[in-house]
Amino acid sequence: MAMLALAPENKRSRSWIQDKLWSTRGKEQGAASLRQSLSEIRRALGPDRDCLVANAFVVSLDRSRIAIDLDNPATLGAQDVEILEGLDIGDQEFEDWLRLERQRVRKQGISATADAGMSATNLTQSRRMPNHLLLTRKSAAGHGDSPVLADCVLDTVAKSIGELGSAIVFDRRMERAEDCVSSDHCNALALHSEIDDSNGNRVERLALLQLPDKSLIWSSTLSVPRGGTLDLNDPNLLRCANLAVSIATDQFVKMHADGSERILSSALCYSGVLHLFRLGKINFEAADHLFARAFEIEPRGIHLAWRAYLRTFLLAERQFTCRQTIDAEAFDFMHRALELEPHNSYVAALSAHVQTIMRRSYVAAYELAERSVQLNHANPIGWACLGVAKSHLGKPEEGFQHTLTARAIAGSAPYRFQLDALSCIVGTMAGEFDKAIYLAEASHALAPEFAPPLRYLSALYSHAGQRELSLEMVQRLQRAEPDFSYEKLRDKTYPAAGLHRTAIIDSLPMRQI
Repeated sequence: MAMLALAPENKRSRSWIQDKLWSTRGKEQGAASLRQSLSEIRRALGPDRDCLVANAFVVSLDRSRIAIDLDNPATLGAQDVEILEGLDIGDQEFEDWLRLERQRVRKQGISATADAGMSATNLTQSRRMPNHLLLTRKSAAGHGDSPVLADCVLDTVAKSIGELGSAIVFDRRMERAEDCVSSDHCNALALHSEIDDSNGNRVERLALLQLPDKSLIWSSTLSVPRGGTLDLNDPNLLRCANLAVSIATDQFVKMHADGSERILSSALCYSGVLHLFRLGKINFEAADHLFARAFEIEPRGIHLAWRAYLRTFLLAERQFTCRQTIDAEAFDFMHRALELEPHNSYVAALSAHVQTIMRRSYVAAYELAERSVQLNHANPIGWACLGVAKSHLGKPEEGFQHTLTARAIAGSAPYRFQLDALSCIVGTMAGEFDKAIYLAEASHALAPEFAPPLRYLSALYSHAGQRELSLEMVQRLQRAEPDFSYEKLRDKTYPAAGLHRTAIIDSLPMRQI
């Protein structure tokens, strides 16, 4: 019951519970023990037995019928709080989980104590002080389309900022810069776009300013030679826009470094994204909890979409005990996300990836990815997913160009290594084996523990005759997957679908190196 009470949305899969409480028993024996425990709990609950909800894959608590003491800041702030004190299960998996939960609760307790002196009025004000992004621009004399171009650059950044939930966007383009500073905007940044083509060369400058003092946080310039045009689809321009998105999001989180960030769903979601792309079981669980908490504060589709996307990593990294459970969870989150935000390009892109990885539904993935890039042509995940879907639908050359576009425009996004890996997969399908090796090596350099590039490198190196390097990749994979072998790569249920579209899979040695 405590494990459910502390879980995101008070819900855990049956396999997860079995893994924590009966890790030393066989699968069937563990399942029987769980069924027996659930029966005992229901008997103990008597007339409230139906507040414990269970189906074939998931066990949960009815949130409308329970109260959890740790949700009370006064409980968290108590100096002697120690969850499940004195409880000894005797299973190492449970003990590991309990240690991590105690650390998390202690940190929350410290934060609750620090916030104890904040009055109810101040707390309410903190909740009502979301991040603000103010759009401003200036255009010097010259080409008549300069103001339009400056506006389009601002719109591109503002679209992503809004979709990711980083800030509320205010249009101040028709106001003077000095009029944009207001005491109401204490959590505000100004995004300034300026195009100057008065000297014959067109120059675009994009800058982020801290308000109210207008101190410069970041700026970047792009220039086009005389007679040239600044194309809105130019990768350099889109990369500049995505850099502005990343830096603005990071700056908004820093504004709340005093502890109030726990109130803001955008900061929780951003922290979850960072945990997700750090990889590993502990980071995956932390990310899932942060996304769930962000959704509790602000029920947006983007928070559910990240939870669905996270399940694709659990599958790719083989960090699951029941495939049916993570499938069911991923598609539940995905469908709810699309219902809440059907016109959010990031929701569409993350959903496309879920369709590709979880069910290999490439037509559905293509439709969602195409929607994503139509909604926001600067979305790198959308371009990458469109490339993967096109490749599986018989157009790998086009798909490869799309994934390379995703890499080119991503800027400093924390998921860059994932885009490199997807580009490797599509490059392999397109027959660009040398480029695929380069891309897999780039992904591996950024995320040494990420499994997909290691799988492809083990096959690509072998195909290229570099047997020693192939063996090295195999050995690295076996640290996380002791049962990995070339035979695994031949298994069509193994997460390496792109290899089965090439002749590489047939060229692998029949025996392990």
